[in-house]
Amino acid sequence: MANVSPRLSPPGGPPRSTKPSFRAALTVFEYRHYRYLWVSSAFSFTGMQMQQIARALLAWELTKSFGAVGAISLSFGLPMMLFSLIGGSLADRLDKRNLTLMTQVSTAILATFTAVLVATDTITIEMLFAIGLVQGTFFAFGMPARTPLMAEVVGPDNVMSAIAMSNAAMNATRLFGPAVAGVLVAIWGIEAAYFVQGALYVLSAAILLRVPSGLSAVARMGRPQPDGNMFVEVGRGLKYAATTPKLRLLIGMLFIVTFFAMPYIVLLPGFVQEDLGKSQGAFGLLQSFSGAGALVGSLAMASLTAYDRKPLVQWVAGVAGGGGLLLLAFASGPFGYVGAVGAIVVLGLAFTAYQTLNNTMLMDEADPAYYGRVMSINMLTFSAMPMMSYPLGLIADALGARGTFVLEGSIVLAFMALVAVANRGYTFGRQEECPAVTEFEGIGARPAAGMPVGMGPEDAGQAEARPAGFRGRA
Repeated sequence: MANVSPRLSPPGGPPRSTKPSFRAALTVFEYRHYRYLWVSSAFSFTGMQMQQIARALLAWELTKSFGAVGAISLSFGLPMMLFSLIGGSLADRLDKRNLTLMTQVSTAILATFTAVLVATDTITIEMLFAIGLVQGTFFAFGMPARTPLMAEVVGPDNVMSAIAMSNAAMNATRLFGPAVAGVLVAIWGIEAAYFVQGALYVLSAAILLRVPSGLSAVARMGRPQPDGNMFVEVGRGLKYAATTPKLRLLIGMLFIVTFFAMPYIVLLPGFVQEDLGKSQGAFGLLQSFSGAGALVGSLAMASLTAYDRKPLVQWVAGVAGGGGLLLLAFASGPFGYVGAVGAIVVLGLAFTAYQTLNNTMLMDEADPAYYGRVMSINMLTFSAMPMMSYPLGLIADALGARGTFVLEGSIVLAFMALVAVANRGYTFGRQEECPAVTEFEGIGARPAAGMPVGMGPEDAGQAEARPAGFRGRA
């Protein structure tokens, strides 16, 4: 693994505070369109959290097999692996808002269709697998557009805060989304959870309509547009990520965790019911405890916008995540469900901090012209989680869930040791971040006197390119 040197500020550049500041992270809510996107994402994330619970419980109810639950997760990951790069290329070529809107509406229709199948008792494990393939395809096209759009509307100064607060919304929904799904399943059945999911995705799409189309074109003003065919642009994105040392390292670090650690989630429904002897509602509650830890982790990371030890914090979070998997295996034995809750809180906090820092450092390092493609490569690593879920499910059928947790945790800790040895200067040193891009103020710039809101002085001659209704800050 090659060493990665810290990125230094240019001589004479303005000094930036390196102290953690949560107040600085909250400035992204001064942007009206970011607020709409944030609320839309919150509804979408709530539906996603409920879906994960309902899908896992439905697969377990239909088969009583760890391997089958892993296979259903695999159905979601396959299209992510196949289409994420294409989705990233489309996000850099098309309007990100419209692409996101299309996938939200499609996901709402699919969730409602699944609810009808469950309610009429016609759902089968094969049909659930096919639904996962379609849903994973929508996700592969939607996410590479949504996350960069949230970064674009606040400008380059606030990229990390925008993504960190988006992650905070996602993890806040983990506090109540799984619990709500568990309650709905317990009272009205699994179909109720799917019907509510469909309604939440409709709300997400309705709020997204408040964001005007064309914002991505404004954010790219002065930057080259993709000029090759779609597959040429995918190749350029891969080359860009592969030849940028910091991007290459960050993508590799995320891949290891999503490949070997995160699939523990798909083992939890069977683990809670078989190993701990608890109900489906207890599984939903356990996921809520994970969300509590994740929310604390994401809010803490939001305060590190300009902190110069982010690689070290990420490494510590990785070590804590590996240790959390071992804790889940060993503490749940003598302490039962309570021990599992403690371990899950640690896992939620650690892996959320790890992923939040990784995502924000990726976007901070990437050129805005490559936002969609870099995010799609990032998503490609997430396809490793469901792809790995099936073999890990088979391993859990043979070794048991606890033995599988030990295996996963050991691999993560070994990799963190390798990172510490191979990239000691990067991991443990201080970094001086480059100031935000100054030649392109973008949508998030504070307007100069007499300039339209959301435009920098050098954009005065291009004000007519702004989409109708676009006003930048509230």
